[in-house]
Amino acid sequence: MDMRTMAAHAAALAVAGLVAGCAATPVAADRPVTNDGSPQDREVAFTCSNGPDLSVRFFPAQGVAVLVRGGQTTELQQEPSGSGFVYASRTTTIRGKGDDLTVEIGRMAPLQCKAKP
Repeated sequence: MDMRTMAAHAAALAVAGLVAGCAATPVAADRPVTNDGSPQDREVAFTCSNGPDLSVRFFPAQGVAVLVRGGQTTELQQEPSGSGFVYASRTTTIRGKGDDLTVEIGRMAPLQCKAKP
């Protein structure tokens, strides 16, 4: 790994650490926790009524989620939310509460999704 790549990774981790202080709890209250009681990383698969299935990998300690759709991944930063959770990038936003998820990508019609059991 070259120095530029290492610097980019270090910067990304620093930003993720700063964002981690934001509130919000992703998908379902029965999420697993680590030994110290903090939320554990997890992946949730979703079925969407108006589009292809997708999944979201949540990294709560870093305030980051990764949307996986059609083999493409999009990293999203956690944002403040009055209820449920919100993660966003410049062009993509996911919003959810409980097992429900809305995915907004650019100018596409929003995808309405439900967590798979």
